[in-house]
Amino acid sequence: MGLEGGIIKNIDNVQEVIDMPLKNTKIMITGAAGAGKSLLMLDRYIHMVERLGAPSESILVLLLNRTQSLKWRKKTILSGSGLICRTSYYGFVQSELRTYYPLLLKSCMDIGYRDIEPVFLNFESAQYLLAKVINKRREKEGLFEGVTSFSDRISIDLAANLVKAATSNIPYVEIGKRLYSALSQKDETRRRIYGDMDSVIASYRQKCMELGVFDFGMAVELYHNHLLQNQSYRQHLFNRFKHLIIDNLEECVPSQTDLVYFLIDKVYSCMISYNPEGGYGQSFGGNREYVEKRFSKKLDVLKLRGSRTCTPELFSFADKLYSSIFAAFKDTGTAQLLKTALDDSKTGPAEQHSMTRSIERNDPVELRSEMLEKIGERIYSLIVKDGYMPSDIAVLSTYADQVTEYVLERILKEKGYGIFNIGRKEKIVENPFSQALITLAQLCHPQYKIMPNSDHVRDLLIMVLKIDPVRSAIISGEICRQKPFAGFPKIDSPALVERTGYYNMEKYESIRAWIKEYREMDKPLLINEFFQRVFMEILLEENVNRDDILQAKKLIDSSKTFVDTVSRFNRNGSRDFLEMACHGIKGAESIFELQEKLTGDFVFLATPVSFLASGIESKVVILTSISSENWYPRSIRELTNPHVLTKTWDMGSAYTEELEEENRRKYLAVLMRNIIKRCGERLITFESDISSGGFENNGVLSEYFDGITGGYDGT
Repeated sequence: MGLEGGIIKNIDNVQEVIDMPLKNTKIMITGAAGAGKSLLMLDRYIHMVERLGAPSESILVLLLNRTQSLKWRKKTILSGSGLICRTSYYGFVQSELRTYYPLLLKSCMDIGYRDIEPVFLNFESAQYLLAKVINKRREKEGLFEGVTSFSDRISIDLAANLVKAATSNIPYVEIGKRLYSALSQKDETRRRIYGDMDSVIASYRQKCMELGVFDFGMAVELYHNHLLQNQSYRQHLFNRFKHLIIDNLEECVPSQTDLVYFLIDKVYSCMISYNPEGGYGQSFGGNREYVEKRFSKKLDVLKLRGSRTCTPELFSFADKLYSSIFAAFKDTGTAQLLKTALDDSKTGPAEQHSMTRSIERNDPVELRSEMLEKIGERIYSLIVKDGYMPSDIAVLSTYADQVTEYVLERILKEKGYGIFNIGRKEKIVENPFSQALITLAQLCHPQYKIMPNSDHVRDLLIMVLKIDPVRSAIISGEICRQKPFAGFPKIDSPALVERTGYYNMEKYESIRAWIKEYREMDKPLLINEFFQRVFMEILLEENVNRDDILQAKKLIDSSKTFVDTVSRFNRNGSRDFLEMACHGIKGAESIFELQEKLTGDFVFLATPVSFLASGIESKVVILTSISSENWYPRSIRELTNPHVLTKTWDMGSAYTEELEEENRRKYLAVLMRNIIKRCGERLITFESDISSGGFENNGVLSEYFDGITGGYDGT
């Protein structure tokens, strides 16, 4: 489709756009990844505040995520600037609901708990509560019979379905029906499963509404269907914001698109960036097709040409690769289609020679572990021999998993360099200091019946007693043999006392007495209060560093928020938090930690989507395992389908395997074109014959690369 406007022209002078008048300037800036759209809008914002006198609090800036917000944060601390309204769409919705909650309560009578402000569930908390509901009803009522997934997996899909439906204005009562209607093969079992889904979602949502606790989906629904319909709120909104700056509209969910569309006619000016080649955000609800439908002929369109973040050779290669992958299906079948598409995109000798300066193909190795070792060695070579800074290099892995991170980190650490995984949030239990706090909580609360394992007790002893792993393992074995629940036993054996050391025994006895005294209390502390007390009285020592203190603070803050929220459901929030932490809840990274890592000199490790969403520009991009099928993932799962739970789905249509295959190719084509256009100088590929699971890799991406580059270059 594409966007059309009253005026469509190329931008030949960026400064002319920055200098446009403060009023009656409503434009869409379009261009490929790396064309400079975000930089142009940032310069425009600075100019509006510093030169044109627009109050910073009158400008609403909506960005894709926190990582992008950090780029603005560093550059928008301006002289004379007031409040800066820079946030993500979800952050904006939650902020508005908090500020204008009394108005919402007047508009929505379904909210039972009439508190002064709402409580918001993060995605993991919502998933945890849904899993509890699902477990209970599976046991008592036999729900989801025939579903092979565990309750945790079902809860993740249901929580995601709620968000996708809300952001597409699909009533929550229709989620299961909508998914079932799109099945190409229907039967009674599937109909009952999707009916169970609607039943669980309805009861979960009703309980949340009664208690005034909202997940992302409910927050969006309440904002658009209630608060935004309130005339008093609308007047406040129009009075506050006179200017709009919106980045990455092509990746936005439909409800954000609707909000931007609604505000455009009310503000003095707006500048919106749009990448007509984008659309990688479909996995989290983005819908480029809906943006084009909504904004066709709505705004004047100014086009940025080319890309400032990649070489002409890489720019050309990105488009050729896209065309090869995106070729339409024909009756000749997939194999013939692939051959035809690749034949059409082959480059001539001169162009191929030019392209090899920017693209490096490494021969496949047999095992994935061997491939990771070679990647680590190549990164070191890029830094030492080719003169790149670590932060010039981004490694893209489809999962950015712990194994990949560990191997690369080990190799680089030996050479004095570090790696930062922007594609994975650290689990609380992965941090030694947080794990020590959690292990002490398990030992001190036998009534919760959450037993620590001997490895965690051993690590706790290493930390608090400063003894070696062998002696710690001996004592941890003694502790975990305690019945009916683990506790610090009195050590009477002279041999064990001697092995432990007399100084360490004094420390051991003090902790043992502390745990015994706590367990004899009439009433346990709330888990956040417990963490705070045990940190101050046991773990806080002279050698505790800044990172340890920060980890303790994050754990205390996260547990307090969780307890305050979950306690409304008449549950033991302290026990639930401890259980969730042991099962791998992820810690919330502060914006200051994120800023420190993003501005540090680290090699970046990321998933393809997190790399693009971060806005990071890298001189060198390394693609790992390009022969893996994980680059070509299925978009539908047992209980969810992002293409059906969106505004542009044609109700009554069947979602067939042919359509799924087309969507998979479209996703891969869009993803690769945008990644390559964010690669400044060199694109390097690695692959292995065997996956980490021991299966043969047979993905299609490496074949497309072969067809254009002519294969491996022998490196």
